[in-house]
Amino acid sequence: MKLKLFLLSVLAFCTLGFSQKKSVAITSFETTSSNISIKYVKAIEDKVKEAFYATNRFDIVDRTNLDKLKAEKELQKTEDFIDGKTVQQSSLEGAEQIVTGSISQVDIVKRVSESSVNYECKISFSLQVIDIVTGQVLASKLIRPKQGFVESFGSSLIGDNNTPDKAFFNSLKGTQKAIDKFVNKHFPVTTLIIEITEISSNKAKLILVNTGKLNGTKKNQKFSIIELINKEVNGKKLVRKKELGEIKITKVEGDEISEAKVLKGGEAILTKFNSGAKIECHLKH
Repeated sequence: MKLKLFLLSVLAFCTLGFSQKKSVAITSFETTSSNISIKYVKAIEDKVKEAFYATNRFDIVDRTNLDKLKAEKELQKTEDFIDGKTVQQSSLEGAEQIVTGSISQVDIVKRVSESSVNYECKISFSLQVIDIVTGQVLASKLIRPKQGFVESFGSSLIGDNNTPDKAFFNSLKGTQKAIDKFVNKHFPVTTLIIEITEISSNKAKLILVNTGKLNGTKKNQKFSIIELINKEVNGKKLVRKKELGEIKITKVEGDEISEAKVLKGGEAILTKFNSGAKIECHLKH
């Protein structure tokens, strides 16, 4: 009886997974140079965390909880849970991926002229997404402010870059777009179709999707409808993503539900949904 209740609770967690915030573990950033100040390392870490928080789609797992999660996962390797199969702690916690960073450059140069003293700062760091179970690097990106931003921002702030800290934080602002792009690309809003509410000529016209205010969903946002097809090649399991169509949010009805109009692929969406195919909706940018 207890086993059945446990199984039901696991299934319930998985069913609600798309309507809840996704947990992401962000580790302490490393540096390749001992000359980089700890306060600058922390500032870059905070900048990345803020990009995740700003989406309103994530719960950030701090370092303490991450260590507990890893310890629990190691403990489970020695225990049988359900029919001899280990339940991954990362699945139950929802934190499937780790974001980590390596800072390679924070160079601050003093510029002295007859009328003023200013500083210029060059920043460079890489971000990685790592699968918490396999340790595989899923994505990697070098982040640095665009040269055009540094030049235009610096020229407009002559006198404002009169300390090393001001030069650093002004340069750090130039990484915002690159960080946001990294987050949106590798952690896209992904949701499910709840119901097809209007059908015409054997085509889906209106649908309900499991996303809303909680995930920052807004009217007129567009989603690609993707079918996930499992493949096995040389004993390795692969997932092929096939685009079926596109939808547009017409009404955000609550924290976890929105109405959407089918823009294209209505026949394929209806057919695959009725056949029980695995379908996801991915936010377009």
